[in-house]
Amino acid sequence: MNLVNRILFFGFTMTIAIPYSLRAAEFNPNYIISDAEMQDSHAMDRSDIQAFLDDKGGFISSLQTFDWQGIDRMSSDIIYRAAQDNNINPKYILVKLQKEQSLITDTKPSQKQLDWATGYGVCDTCNMSDPDIQKYKGFGTQIDRSAGIIRWYYDNMNTQSWIKKANIAYTIDDTTVTPQNNATAFLYTYTPHLHGNENFWKLWQDWFEQIYPDTTLVQVSGEPEIYLIQNGQRRKFTNMTSLVTRFDPKMILTIPKTELTRYPEGPAISLPNYAIVKNESEYYLIDYDYKRKFESYETVKQLGYNPDEIIDVTSEDLDAYVAGSVITASNVYPLGRLVRVAENNQLYYIQDGAYHSLYDETIAQINFPNLSIEKIVASEISGLQKGSTTLLKNGTLFGIIGDSKIYVVEKQKKRHIATAEVFVGLGYTWENIIWINQYAGDAHETGQALYLDTPISMVANEKNSISSNSNLETQEPSPSTQLDPVEYMVRTPEDKISFIGKQITTPIDSYAISNVETGEILAGKNVDTVRPMASLTKIATGYQLLLDGIMMEKTTVYNKSLHDSLYDNFRIIEGEAVKNTYLMDVMLVSSFNAPALMLVNPKGEGIQAFVTRMNQTVAGLGLTQTKFVDVDGISEYNVSTAREYTKLFAKLARNNTLQQYLGKKSYSFTESIDHDGMPDHFDTHNNPLANEANIPYTIIASKTGFTYDAGGCLAMLIERKTDHTRFVVLTMGNPDFGKKTRFNEPRIIADWAMNNL
Repeated sequence: MNLVNRILFFGFTMTIAIPYSLRAAEFNPNYIISDAEMQDSHAMDRSDIQAFLDDKGGFISSLQTFDWQGIDRMSSDIIYRAAQDNNINPKYILVKLQKEQSLITDTKPSQKQLDWATGYGVCDTCNMSDPDIQKYKGFGTQIDRSAGIIRWYYDNMNTQSWIKKANIAYTIDDTTVTPQNNATAFLYTYTPHLHGNENFWKLWQDWFEQIYPDTTLVQVSGEPEIYLIQNGQRRKFTNMTSLVTRFDPKMILTIPKTELTRYPEGPAISLPNYAIVKNESEYYLIDYDYKRKFESYETVKQLGYNPDEIIDVTSEDLDAYVAGSVITASNVYPLGRLVRVAENNQLYYIQDGAYHSLYDETIAQINFPNLSIEKIVASEISGLQKGSTTLLKNGTLFGIIGDSKIYVVEKQKKRHIATAEVFVGLGYTWENIIWINQYAGDAHETGQALYLDTPISMVANEKNSISSNSNLETQEPSPSTQLDPVEYMVRTPEDKISFIGKQITTPIDSYAISNVETGEILAGKNVDTVRPMASLTKIATGYQLLLDGIMMEKTTVYNKSLHDSLYDNFRIIEGEAVKNTYLMDVMLVSSFNAPALMLVNPKGEGIQAFVTRMNQTVAGLGLTQTKFVDVDGISEYNVSTAREYTKLFAKLARNNTLQQYLGKKSYSFTESIDHDGMPDHFDTHNNPLANEANIPYTIIASKTGFTYDAGGCLAMLIERKTDHTRFVVLTMGNPDFGKKTRFNEPRIIADWAMNNL
């Protein structure tokens, strides 16, 4: 069987789960949304809500204000908490905010819009200045009450006759309406008008209807045509070569025809990728969606292309392609190169005079299947510009090793596929998921999560079948496709494992619990193992900056060539400026890397002298096993032991200024100079325990750290609530790499200390 036939057999005859949308064609006043949807409180997490608000671009995407308890929070956090507290879908709150006051999209809302955000407590004949309803005033209160009243309806519908109920006829605006479920009945109880609830339905449909991500391959069951969903259109492949030179046919989803026809027909795709084409006297290289013009035909010949492979095309054939960079005779590698630099073993993609970091070799395999990795020395890229990080190509399904969430890449952002039902309902296949490391995953910005707006039925197959209550979070990576990053982590040899005091059963390699007053280690494991510190390094960086007399109110301008750092997510661009005090927040609370370089190396004098002073400082404390080689903790050669770092942390955290930074639950600030129209920043502490109330101790200061070599690290200065005794609790070498779960073991150890020491 030749290649084309094998592709035809695999790509066009395989059976994939087929979703059938039950979306209503027009508004049905008797059924607006289901009870299951109304009460799906886990439909969106905080990051999903924030991504949604960011995408819509309204004022409240960056709003920080008081919740109903008077606590200062981001709007996304207020919405999330209200949904969780009342077991109501956060999507309901989002739609309510738009329907009542247009707050999701309004870029300059009035204070009145914010104060009465969901219209709670304001009846048709009420005046917003009425003293009787002022207790409902305020953004946070409105959010909480709007979710709370729906929960109250569910809990009290049989005790209150005035609450509208399912299957009972009501007259709404001179029209008989018989709600088919309680969710619909409650919407009419809250808003007793047809028009208002039709607006709610339209917003829900527009925002949360089933939409296939951009760059999805689809076909209708029983029909041979294959399409690319792109920019809201369906683009038909006119031949197999055009398809297989761009995509892996196993990624084709089978969808209902009703779903396909929702997309208007766009320009067909008829030219093979990387084909050389000729239009009159001009020659082009087809590079996915780009047509890259050759400087001349001599360039085509000089680069070694066979004249017999050149395809004659018309101007109309090229209209669908965007003009890309011109290919000159000096461009020996028009398709780019994959290289690995000998000095640091890092992988890069080189094209058009720039090099682009690749954080995971799997990305190279997915994005550049036709390129082989070359070994080079650093001098070969020294004259090139540093480009953006190479991300997975659009349409790729992936997971992050150590985390169970599954994403699809759309427009270079990762969209969380919310549940297994959504995954299978859209027709995805588990075997097509690829796994990348955390740094590579974090490099992709977060987009809106992916949901199905209505119940779906599907043609099940064995590969994709799931139980009706499955959740994608429970789907573990296949052992055959998953690397084990824990193998990189430094461990204490089994014959060297040792304990101090009472033994705690934990997979964490090293821990130490000390009394701050006496400095004595009361309990510990492998406290003398020399380990990488990861971002625990940044505490020493902050302390040294204070010793050097850093001027907090001065600003530092970001210079990409000086301050760009590996594995960093700090949102800042060339020429933007931030006060040093805020950079300390970002470095110590969010644990981003670039701020460390900005603070230490503001004008490019170099960081080595600073690192030398850091080492002199710790040596002066008698710490012989603690060494630093950088200021952000990336290198595995920033090392210490649990015994020494416990002593170092206790000393440094006593500094009042440093303690204030390390003790913050959150921060917010505005850039001094802004160039991208996004000057406002906000984040919560990287240690989620810092924002928890129901723990038996107060966290006075804490710092997180993580690399594959170091594992998870956490240092905390805590005070027991019962007797105010202070402890340092340090964990190093946590093999749990999950973002959500890696703090479980430190929590157990800290709780144990409060009860046993």
